[in-house]
Amino acid sequence: MTVAKPILSILCLDVDPAWVARICRNEDVAVEVEELPWSSAAHVRLQDLTLDVIIISEPVFRVWQDTVQNVVVRPVIVVAPEAYGDLVTAGLRWGALDVIAYGDGARLGARFRGIFQGRAGRELLSEALSYLDEALLIARNRPTDGQEVVYRNSACVRRMGVSAGAGGDQQLLCLASGPRTDRRKLDEICREMRAGQPVRAEILDYRGNGEMFWTEFSAAPLATPGYWVVVSRDVTRRRDAEDNAQRLRELVIKSQKHENTAVLAAGIAHDFNNILTGIVGTAELARMALAPEHAVQKDIETIIQASERAADLNRELLDFVGPGKSSLESVYLNSMVTTMLVILRSQMQKSIVVRKALRPDIPPIEADPVEIQQVMLSLCLNASEAMAGNGGTLSITTDRMDIAGDVADMFAYGRPQSGPHAVFEVSDTGCGMEPALTARIFEPFFTTKEGARGIGLSVVLSIVKAYQGAIDIDTSPGQGTTVRIVLPAAPERERRGATEAGGPRDVEHRTILFVDDEEMLRSLAQRALEPLGYKVLVAPDGVEAVRIFREHMAEIDLVILDLSMPRKGGEDACKEMQALNPRIPMLLCCGYDEASAQQKTKGSRFAGYLAKPFGVGTLIDTVRMTINRAAS
Repeated sequence: MTVAKPILSILCLDVDPAWVARICRNEDVAVEVEELPWSSAAHVRLQDLTLDVIIISEPVFRVWQDTVQNVVVRPVIVVAPEAYGDLVTAGLRWGALDVIAYGDGARLGARFRGIFQGRAGRELLSEALSYLDEALLIARNRPTDGQEVVYRNSACVRRMGVSAGAGGDQQLLCLASGPRTDRRKLDEICREMRAGQPVRAEILDYRGNGEMFWTEFSAAPLATPGYWVVVSRDVTRRRDAEDNAQRLRELVIKSQKHENTAVLAAGIAHDFNNILTGIVGTAELARMALAPEHAVQKDIETIIQASERAADLNRELLDFVGPGKSSLESVYLNSMVTTMLVILRSQMQKSIVVRKALRPDIPPIEADPVEIQQVMLSLCLNASEAMAGNGGTLSITTDRMDIAGDVADMFAYGRPQSGPHAVFEVSDTGCGMEPALTARIFEPFFTTKEGARGIGLSVVLSIVKAYQGAIDIDTSPGQGTTVRIVLPAAPERERRGATEAGGPRDVEHRTILFVDDEEMLRSLAQRALEPLGYKVLVAPDGVEAVRIFREHMAEIDLVILDLSMPRKGGEDACKEMQALNPRIPMLLCCGYDEASAQQKTKGSRFAGYLAKPFGVGTLIDTVRMTINRAAS
């Protein structure tokens, strides 16, 4: 195979092209020689990037050096009848490659050979640069402003969508403006380049097809005055990885904050329950000690009612800590929506239009229907409040979704497991939210509504997460808000009901060990149970309870244990006492419902649960039922 020999392109100004061609043949250099008479029109031809060398005569040089020096883009060789000292000095100072006498053909041939070899090297370098993933170009400053491209590698051509030979009129090379361009940073890069300073920055760029990406832009001036080398590296993957890592850190911080607040709420709820139990129990004892017509009875009833309202608030705190699942059953979202709308319409303004789109084949979920209704009502009421005063449309949608591993990462709150899910979506045409506000709406105690407690949406998130679901939000100012919740479909299995056994029996000679760190509750238990014939032993913590249990094990019929106590909690104390005598029933006394308490005390065999706050009647009934069940 014959390889085409590269051709040296030479432009002659007022120089015999035949003489030049003859010298090149002697040097075995293939040439393409063009002759051009000197004129002002030659300026354009002198800027042709395809030329390899320009040969000019001494007379043209003397004119040229004062008029068109700034348009030269290729090496210049000056030829004269005699290469005397002043001419050589002037030519080299001007920037010519060499000044050669007509009679020195060998010197001119050597120069041609050197330029030819240099061109071969440039072609090899250009080929090597074409394999780079980074976009690389070389430019020179234009006489007016901006830069002109003199070289682009293949990556640059692919990215910018232009041909390698196109000069273009880009004010900033290898960067394209778009809707999200940082104009301030772009202007800063321009200023630094105009000042001749190296530049390095990360900025959003746009490909020739309009696709946006992140680029690491570097530009540095070359040793040759007026020339720049520019490199643009696509760093989109790294930026995405950094953004994902930052989002993960924010989620971890948010989760830790949520957990810390949950711990705080649990502690507050525990103390509230103890106080409320003491208030309710003491008030009931006072009511029992007074005649029904006594004037104080009304005040006592007010105390009990206020305590019950405080207990409702405390249950909200406990729902935030971890919602219970005391009544798990198959819940159908479509039926739940229909029921919920009856309640919702009575609490919304007449100017709000409700639309629903319920898919018929939604799989049921396994959940507490009261909690799911609470989630729906909270979201719908929040949506209606966002349209308060102006009216709008509230849209409720149900759907089904089969979640795969790659889809699970799409949700802002929670990461659902793979499998079939039921979807509940609420949209409003209200005011929408700024990103800063959206990021905080599920924070406990955060609210923008006057008089609100800021617990409702925190409870919603806790309920959804407790059922291994997830939440996503789509909102922007003036564009309304859409909240989407996914919950796992219920597994196919049978449910069995439970039956209560036993009725009230004689309490004579029954002994109860009541363990709580609150003196007020220990006193309440004695005052409520001892008049009925029970003997009540008390202990302030688990350590003392185990000691008393060991001493009175033969006579104790029931142990009532607080869950959270200093030194030793109820769960650990229960295990130690059951190791001594597993036949004696033990009640767990705590602020959680039965399902939540069972979840928190896995492995402990409690006979039942006494939820705080409780009244005297509840305490007496629970004690009787537990002892009777154990005796049956």
